[in-house]
Amino acid sequence: MHSNTVSRAQIIDRLSEDLSQHEFILAAWMGGSDATGRTDELSDIDMQILCQDGQVDQTFAVIHAAAESFGPIVHRWRLPEPTWHGHSQELSRVAGAGIFSDLDLVVLQKSAKDRFLEFERHGDAQVLFDREGVIGRAPFDRTSHNKKMVRRLTSLRDQFPLCQAIVIKAIRRKLPVEACAAYLRMTLMPMVELLRMRFAPDLFDFGFRYLDRDLPEEWRSRVEGWALPKDGEELAQYQQQIDQQFNEQLAALDRGEWKV
Repeated sequence: MHSNTVSRAQIIDRLSEDLSQHEFILAAWMGGSDATGRTDELSDIDMQILCQDGQVDQTFAVIHAAAESFGPIVHRWRLPEPTWHGHSQELSRVAGAGIFSDLDLVVLQKSAKDRFLEFERHGDAQVLFDREGVIGRAPFDRTSHNKKMVRRLTSLRDQFPLCQAIVIKAIRRKLPVEACAAYLRMTLMPMVELLRMRFAPDLFDFGFRYLDRDLPEEWRSRVEGWALPKDGEELAQYQQQIDQQFNEQLAALDRGEWKV
């Protein structure tokens, strides 16, 4: 059991209140499950904070002080920079909050352009405070996004068949751990990417997340089955099935059979 003495709401309220007391911190808003309407008792705290340029470390200092008002921070990981999204990000856990109320906080400088505010990809930001009235839905550059998707699709056409040899070799050599890892990364994940391109193109790069909402029931069920082979023999069978389905999904995409 993972008991907690501090609620998710208490942490959010304290962070919002303390952050808003500092003029160099311009805005804070909730993303993740709060923005997509999927919050439940297992949801962590996805918060974005906008600060003046050059004030990132000072902003994290305010965050740490607010979090530590509930107890010590028992784990804290600042992602190496530059991060994939170009902002500063830190994950942390407060004693007494339980493992499901971890903080996943992104601090953005005012000059930053991508603020994760496109509704099509990130939902509706739940604004905690906004001094300058700049937090709201951002326009989604679908043209640029689709070009990125086409580049990825072009890569997958050659990458997928070449990588299947690696998976098959591991299976035939009876190396179950190696085979399973290669299968998930090189067989199942590319298949999910194609299915996303077909049924949820705005989120084609979201990987295994949110498959319950993004794929039709038939395909979600298939992917769930493929993700959990019971042994090496079944893994080999699934690899063959996905190999065939991959080509069928490529053909469907080439025929223009995707959700628009």
